Amino acid sequence: MKEEIDFNKAYQRLQELLRNGKNTISVIEDEVDVELQMEYFDMSKKLYDGLDKKALIDQKDGLLNPALDIDEKKKLLSSLAKIDDPVAYRALEAYREKPDAGLEQWSKMAFQESKMVLETSLLGEAPIFVSTGMGGQGSNLRYFIVLVANEGLELAEWQKELVQKEIDYVFDENSGVVEEVKIEKDMFMITGLLDFAVNVKDTINKVVKECNQMGDFLMSSFIVTNVKKLSVEEIRNMVQEARDESKGSTEEYN
Repeated sequence: MKEEIDFNKAYQRLQELLRNGKNTISVIEDEVDVELQMEYFDMSKKLYDGLDKKALIDQKDGLLNPALDIDEKKKLLSSLAKIDDPVAYRALEAYREKPDAGLEQWSKMAFQESKMVLETSLLGEAPIFVSTGMGGQGSNLRYFIVLVANEGLELAEWQKELVQKEIDYVFDENSGVVEEVKIEKDMFMITGLLDFAVNVKDTINKVVKECNQMGDFLMSSFIVTNVKKLSVEEIRNMVQEARDESKGSTEEYN
């Protein structure tokens, strides 16, 4: 619960900053593993002090040196990302296109940070750096959403069509983009982009309520994440755990 409360406070603070018009959003567009992001940010904190801009620019060609080990290249990438110099930015941009094996995602993080640092230097305003496992585009974040049929039900064709129409409607209403829809016999898996300011929970809840007016065939609970796409097996395990917990609570109450 504490993590949820802290997240809500942070989200509200970000919304306040955006409403004041003093900040823009810088979203990592590519999908990057969350654990790797944490490793990147941990290293970044340690590198902030004592960076020598000129020395780092001189060392940038080390990125192309096959003899330089992976850990040293990680440090060099993260260090170059922190200096407001177009030369560093271009070096990171070029390396991101042809990174060493194992540094594909790290190079994306470094390039995005460098872009943000350079924008801050040129515009005088620091953007809000938003990173999620699934990335985004512009001010949009990418989400993976799962809608599940009630227990024991398989979705009929008309129900599938209804869910698809409602999904398309709410995404259009919020200037979002539906990127991918996968349908199993009893679930919808949607990948799409929605603006950072959109309350995704309320938006998807609207879809469920509209669909259930035509027969109450969807679970009221649904999955929304921007960490990663879930496999069908992972989803089924999560749904079963939720159903088991619900049954346990009902039996205890009775």
